[in-house]
Amino acid sequence: MINKPLAIISTTSETDLASRSLAKQLGLTYLTMTGDTSAYDFLLVFTPHYLGLQKTPYKKLAPFYIDFASGKLLYRKQQAGLRKEWLSRAIGINPSEGPTIVAATAGLGRDSFILASLGFEVILLERSPILFLLLQDAFKRAAQHPDLSPVIGRMKLIQANSIDWLQNNTKPIDVVYLDPMFPERKKSASVKKEMAILQELLGKDEDASRLLEQALTCATHRVVVKRPRSAANLADRKPHFALMGKNSRFDVYLTAKARPKTD
Repeated sequence: MINKPLAIISTTSETDLASRSLAKQLGLTYLTMTGDTSAYDFLLVFTPHYLGLQKTPYKKLAPFYIDFASGKLLYRKQQAGLRKEWLSRAIGINPSEGPTIVAATAGLGRDSFILASLGFEVILLERSPILFLLLQDAFKRAAQHPDLSPVIGRMKLIQANSIDWLQNNTKPIDVVYLDPMFPERKKSASVKKEMAILQELLGKDEDASRLLEQALTCATHRVVVKRPRSAANLADRKPHFALMGKNSRFDVYLTAKARPKTD
């Protein structure tokens, strides 16, 4: 879903053909570097090195793009451990058991990347065609990185509406992970630029409550929901327990098959 006018632009002649092809595929306007961008809020920018997203009024700033080889993410990867990462603790299964984990709101893919770096196999679902393309581009670049290629090999990216995909899936799913996008209650310096841009472009996840209910019918072990630390429960549904991180918390919903048996 795209809530704002978007056009595709190429920065060099070597990316021109790919830019035109993608514009035709998505039914979007293709612009040259000298074209008039005033009618568009956002630009999907082809460069020789990455595919980026740019808010038109901020054309002097570099486009935002997803980079699994960024210094910050590589540092987190190096420091990550099954007991140190709140998310892996919330998952509650050792990767050696080969669980099937579905990240039903792929987002920027960073949490899934950390899970994959810890040895988990992760299926990422993303319905936004723009965010899917940014992720796909990041996957391709990371797959060429010798240290990241094995991690990317444990991540499977699918463009799909998560509710529909979960309804139609016939294979067992151990854990469904949700990190739905919600609008910020107030503007804050803590709101990262890329998330603010994505929220404005894509809007909030209006069907997050429905997605939670669907996930609960599919996961055989549990559903994990990432929330801002002080946010209300998703769909006003109380989790069985929550793990509190510095800025976020992970609400854990045990499914029927995972709950301890009672007499």
